[in-house]
Order: sequence, then C-alpha cells, then structure tokens
Amino acid sequence: MTKPILRRLTPDDSSVLRAFWGEALRTAPEYFLLTREELLAIPEATFQSGIKNGVYIGAFDKNDELVGFVVARRGGVERLKHTADIGPLYVAAKSHGQGIGRSLMETVSEMLKDDGLLQAELTVDASNHRAITLYRALGFVEFGLRPRSVIIEKTERTDLMMLCTFDGTPLKKPLL
Repeated sequence: MTKPILRRLTPDDSSVLRAFWGEALRTAPEYFLLTREELLAIPEATFQSGIKNGVYIGAFDKNDELVGFVVARRGGVERLKHTADIGPLYVAAKSHGQGIGRSLMETVSEMLKDDGLLQAELTVDASNHRAITLYRALGFVEFGLRPRSVIIEKTERTDLMMLCTFDGTPLKKPLL
C-alpha cells in the first residue's frame, strides 16, 4: 500500500475537487451540510475563491487520483481570527483504513497552528462513530450537541460539536 500524497489544493484543482465532492455527496449525503445540487450551483469563481482563501488539503493516490480532502476556514471577523472551523473531511470508501483521514486532520491542524490560531472547531454527525473516535484521538473534545442540525429526507440528524486547542490550554473532558 502506497502512502497518499497530501498537498494544499489551489483554484486549479477546483474541477477535480468539485467532481469528487459531488460524488461524495451522492454516496454519503449524511456526512455533509451541502446537498449535491447546492454544491453544483456554486459559481466557479466563488468555488475557486473559497479554495484560495481557505485551507483545502487533498490526498492523492499513486495514480494522482483524489481520494480524500479536508477544508478549514479561519474565523472571518476580528474577534474570531484566533479560531477556525474544520469541515468537511471526507475519504473515499475505497481508501478507508489507510490513515488518510488522520493524516488530513493532522496536516490541517498543524497548518492552522503554524498560522497562529489558538483553536479549531468542528461538527460531526453524532452517529458517525468512526469520525468521532478519530477526532477524540487527535485531541478534540465535545462541547455541545446541536439537535436537528440538519434534516435529510425528513430524517432529523444531531451534530456533535468538538473543539481542539493548539496552545496547550487544557479543556475538561467532556465539556458537555
């Protein structure tokens, strides 16, 4: 098994990312906030701007095929500049069990920390135990639940909200 290559995505990667993300939304819609239709409706210039202004990291296999990605967005207003939101994180099912999700999360967290951020937050579907286990292993701590955060085909989903500090500030576990 060849270790995937991780690299920061650029606006030039937009068509590959959009196609991969769209397929992920088709096969695993419960792990995303956007619908496939909403993703495809984003104008190309807006999508490319998001890639340019955020932290988008892709994982590529030996054939240079995108097999996973993670997105982080720094807080936009002055009082939130110390934090970022991470998500989505997605790894194609065929690439599960290879440590790609962990590598993507470690890479994005390190980039945010190196950029001077103090913490990152994320939300995860409360039934996604695989992802929750990963996030806990990486130091993320639960701090809340968001009932009915999304409704997918009339099914209400609950999100677990998690936080990780980069400056060594201790958090009680769990914060709930």
